[in-house]
Amino acid sequence: MADVTQAVGKLVVAVTTAQGTIPLPGALVTVSAQTEDGPVLYRIVRTDTSGRTPVLELPAPSLSDSLSPDQPTPYLNYTVNVSLPGYQTAEVRDISIFPGIASTLPVPLTPSTASGNSTEITDLPPELLDTQFSKRGR
Repeated sequence: MADVTQAVGKLVVAVTTAQGTIPLPGALVTVSAQTEDGPVLYRIVRTDTSGRTPVLELPAPSLSDSLSPDQPTPYLNYTVNVSLPGYQTAEVRDISIFPGIASTLPVPLTPSTASGNSTEITDLPPELLDTQFSKRGR
């Protein structure tokens, strides 16, 4: 396998109530990925007063390393877990991070029931990830 040059993609996680109307500050957000060497934890952060994480810079394969069929894919898949007391934990899988692209991931949380907390697992459909090319200098 060729030596893969690392680039950077960016992710912001926006945590809200189930209907997406109220931001949820203080939610614990973890970002991890499954690699050839096993699972790797990349970030652990909390959401701010607007329910958003800071911009998270995450490794992604360089586009130049993915221009031929025998090269790696031009993205890396991540898993995001979001937890907050009083709400069900959310796990969103297969979040594709591309080099040079900033993405926003909306994560609505459902209030937990009196019988205990559970985890809602979502395999992310591509249309739910809001992406844009990063502007140079930002």
